[in-house]
Amino acid sequence: MICRSIIKRKSFCYLSVAVVMLAQSNSCQAASVDPSIMNLPQQGQQTDPQIGPAIPLSAVFDESLINSPRAASMRAELGISKAAYAQALTLPNPSLFFLNDTAQLARQVGASIPIEPPWKLAFRLLLAKSQIRQTDFEIQRSLWQLRSTVRRGYLDVVMATETVETFDELYKLSSDLLTVAQRRFAADDVAAFDVNRSELAAYQAEADLSQSKKRLEQAKQRLSVLMGRDYKNTVQVQKLPAFQLQAEVNELLPDFSKQMPSLDALISDALSSRLDIKVVRQSIAVNDANMRSALANILPNTQLNVGSSYSGNPPEGPATRGYFIGVTQEIPVFNFQQGDRARLRAKGLQLKRELEATKNVITEEVISAYQQLVAARERVASFQNKILIASDKVARMARRGYEVGQNDITTTLAVQQTNVQTKASYLDAVRGYQQALTDLEQAIGHPL
Repeated sequence: MICRSIIKRKSFCYLSVAVVMLAQSNSCQAASVDPSIMNLPQQGQQTDPQIGPAIPLSAVFDESLINSPRAASMRAELGISKAAYAQALTLPNPSLFFLNDTAQLARQVGASIPIEPPWKLAFRLLLAKSQIRQTDFEIQRSLWQLRSTVRRGYLDVVMATETVETFDELYKLSSDLLTVAQRRFAADDVAAFDVNRSELAAYQAEADLSQSKKRLEQAKQRLSVLMGRDYKNTVQVQKLPAFQLQAEVNELLPDFSKQMPSLDALISDALSSRLDIKVVRQSIAVNDANMRSALANILPNTQLNVGSSYSGNPPEGPATRGYFIGVTQEIPVFNFQQGDRARLRAKGLQLKRELEATKNVITEEVISAYQQLVAARERVASFQNKILIASDKVARMARRGYEVGQNDITTTLAVQQTNVQTKASYLDAVRGYQQALTDLEQAIGHPL
């Protein structure tokens, strides 16, 4: 009953940890998420009637943790680890023996019962508890890595969606420019070369738009599979705010109203909360429990022998019947668990070195991800404050200049292409920010 209650508490503890991890993820993002990007449709919000409203990133995390077969497979490992309790409670089997001596007409029937000291059972239960706790940490680490994979899949869909809209805008602009060129050619204002160049630009934009739609379909199907859905049951993701609305809050963009935490604070936080360190420390605890079990096994179990005895040919007198009681005790002269103890001592030393190495790796990961995130924030800010505004302004002036005959077709098309490339670079900057943010969260061990 005690072990059964322990198993129930461990299972409840594991599920609680998973829920708390999700709650931290949601609470950290809820403070900076605008109501317009939540899972419920808002007034004036554009939704696809076949797909539904846009699903925020935090909701995708929740659904993936609950429905993804990968998450279910990770959680199932806890049941395998709990079998250690049943193994720890397994006691040595008794043995029966039968001896028939025809020369002496003697016969013995009895049993050999091993007597195990109670501290061996206690040490095995403590070892099983440590092993289950280690598995618990490993499952949490695997779920945390799955979160990173889902986040990158979500980001791929967002970037693919924005790329489709960018190429769609380029196609519309190229079509409008072709219309203007045809009108001016009809009025003998430009040569046929302008119409041909505009037509070629429209064909190229149409081909790019078609390819971007294929990539968007692929990204959506991949995200659906990661979430545990059928690949045909795709989701609608959040869109990036309009380029000029820097103040609009969105969980895909940096919140420039908040300061970045200091690097020292993040390193200290990572060293205290990173699951990799917890796994190594728990491995040390498991190794210590194995060492205690090895020490307890130095003294072998005592064998209690009991049974009935019959002798049919004594020197004098009739046949006799009786019973016997004996004790067999193995003496630890040659085997006193010296092999296991030496191996566990060496493993304990290696695990301590591994703990220091893990701390060193985590410190390096935090520093690298932190600097990348700072640089990515600055790059996104530069696009929002200067580059995008200037690029749109130049593109509008170039189109207007061609309409009134101030610019030639080559210059106008070059400016359009530059404007599209600028917006594509902005999407790359947002992708770089999200990747750096993901790397920093992975390095710290919890959502920022």
